[in-house]
Amino acid sequence: MNRLRTTAAVLLGIVCIAGVLYGVVMTYATRILFDPVVFSTKVADSLAEPPVAHVVADQISEQIVNYERELTPYRPIVLGTVQQIVASPAFRALVRQAALKIHPVFIKHGVDLSLTLTDVQVIVKQALATSPAIAAKLPAKAKLVLGSKEGMPNGKLLMRIIRTGERFQRRAIIWLVAGLMFGALGLLAARRKDRYLLGLGIGLMTSAFLLAAFARFGGPILAGFARTPIGADLVRGLWPVFIGPLARRMIILAGLGIVLTASVTSLLARLDASAALRKVWGWARYRPGHATPMILRGIAMIAAGIIVAFHPFETLDVIAVLAGSLLLFVGLQDVFVTAARFASSGPAAAKAAPRAKGGSRLPAAIGMIVVAVLVGGAVYWLTRDPAVPQGMGPRAVVAVNGYAELRDRRLNEVVFPTTHNSMSALPIPNWMFAEQERTIKDQLEDGVRGFLIDVHYGEPVQGRIRTVMDNEINAMKKYEAVLGKEGLEAAMRIRNRLVGEPEGEKDIYLAHGFCELGATRLVDALSDMKDFLRDNPNEVVIIIVQDEGVKPTDVASRFEMSGLIDYVYRGPVAPPWPTLVDMVERGERVVVYAENDTTGVPWYHLTGGNIQETPYGFHSPAEFSNRPNRGGTKGSLLLMNHWIETAPASKPSNAAIVNAYGVLLKRARSCRRERKMVPNLVAVDFYRTGDLFRVCRALNGVPEADSTVAAR
Repeated sequence: MNRLRTTAAVLLGIVCIAGVLYGVVMTYATRILFDPVVFSTKVADSLAEPPVAHVVADQISEQIVNYERELTPYRPIVLGTVQQIVASPAFRALVRQAALKIHPVFIKHGVDLSLTLTDVQVIVKQALATSPAIAAKLPAKAKLVLGSKEGMPNGKLLMRIIRTGERFQRRAIIWLVAGLMFGALGLLAARRKDRYLLGLGIGLMTSAFLLAAFARFGGPILAGFARTPIGADLVRGLWPVFIGPLARRMIILAGLGIVLTASVTSLLARLDASAALRKVWGWARYRPGHATPMILRGIAMIAAGIIVAFHPFETLDVIAVLAGSLLLFVGLQDVFVTAARFASSGPAAAKAAPRAKGGSRLPAAIGMIVVAVLVGGAVYWLTRDPAVPQGMGPRAVVAVNGYAELRDRRLNEVVFPTTHNSMSALPIPNWMFAEQERTIKDQLEDGVRGFLIDVHYGEPVQGRIRTVMDNEINAMKKYEAVLGKEGLEAAMRIRNRLVGEPEGEKDIYLAHGFCELGATRLVDALSDMKDFLRDNPNEVVIIIVQDEGVKPTDVASRFEMSGLIDYVYRGPVAPPWPTLVDMVERGERVVVYAENDTTGVPWYHLTGGNIQETPYGFHSPAEFSNRPNRGGTKGSLLLMNHWIETAPASKPSNAAIVNAYGVLLKRARSCRRERKMVPNLVAVDFYRTGDLFRVCRALNGVPEADSTVAAR
């Protein structure tokens, strides 16, 4: 019967250790694989590993050459260039965004992790600046597959691992709890509780250290068994990023085993660390008398010498961990032994020294506190998310929208320089009544981060765009109110000359009232925005769409066609807003609103109830008012309309007056006082006239470069 109890206790102890180890390992693995933010960050981080960077650069170069055969003679130059840029912050940010976007589909269906060449074309061309002839040959459109379940080595095995992990991810916590329960049952079954706990502590410590060693050093070992050089490079490169951090968790778990062992040995016979070390040294120096053991000992010494000689830093890592563990053990044992001795002699000590009343309990309390702190710290490290250490991510975000001061502010605490009728740009041919000096692409380069745009259906006729007007009577009334009688008559004269059948398909255009007065394809403008955000990964923008009968799903399709969909913010548009740096790190940097209809598009939000507004249509500076207008008073953002209405065309001379620093700043500050919130979108005509950017810097509390303007 006693033997049966002992056997049952041993088996339950083994199951306890296995369950705890399995639970910790699977908790870590499921977070790495199934948390999209952690997964995408790890994918981007892997590009910093030379083996992975080499494989990815080789794959990209091969695909570039396959798409453009004339580059074949220059493949070594292309490869050398791509190797330099693969680990660059811009490229790693692109990879992170791609991984974040496809993560749900990748986990479920195993789709390829890919980018289009247009995403990396600017980076590649900049790197090839010294070879313009080669850069000119880059294909305009090409898909670069960075990871494939079929094409990349061990891709099918990876998908099987993911499927297995998906099945077991929910069982991780169950196994962890079950392991602890089995350990408790083993303690009940054991005849010698102290020896059972000692064995449990030693077993947990030993197993965790072995797993930590495998997580730390297993990559190069497994790489030696890969069937192809590419497979070996991937194992060597991906292992330290995805598996390596598990070593720290295992060391923490081994620390719990050390705590348990030290506490038990303090109740048994105290372990003499120096005697144990002398015994180990004696074993190392012992020379067997027989030939076979002597040869085996020599082989072991040779292997150890080779490891130390060729892997000195790894050897130092192991020595440091073992030395730290020994110090931890000795220190804990001192605490436990002293606490136990003083606790047991407490009453006698109290009688002999009345002044020290209660003092005998202090060492025991200190011992309990030390154990609680160690166990609590271990539990924290074992359950925390495998976040990227600060400074080790694919890109350190120092400033957002150009300023470090804005980095940690929530979106509704930031002022965005904004253009009214952003698409109405002077340089665009055939655009009448322009209200901005430069195009949306140039506005972004200049620092504009808020855009008020109008969209309409249009169709090409005789080299111009004719507005598709489903209800001309209602449209006429609205457009006359916006353009005035003179502008409406001009639009109708042009429209009447555009007779005949459409020369192309109906599309969505940016236009102010009538496409006949000037129009730009929406998808082209969105593509320009996408290119800018791709090249400037720390920028956040807001778009407000005046949708004149354009279906939300059609607008969404243009975001997808342009690629800007990859940067769209998908969270709630109400407090608490994320900080700008949070939006940058998530890759969701474009907040999109519409004035009329957002049905069926979850990231497309109505302005009503979400954005407050001041009136517009002022005819002189004296008419400026900050009273509530459209949107009510419940929205978390505020749009301040600040321009003089002179239909059909705005006047730069008026912009020079109202955009002046003193006038614009005074109005913005009065708006902030009256509405008790930041004017997040300061919208003007002719943004390059006056001091829009300087005023927004002052409102954001960003000091002038020359420190002459105090932020108030």
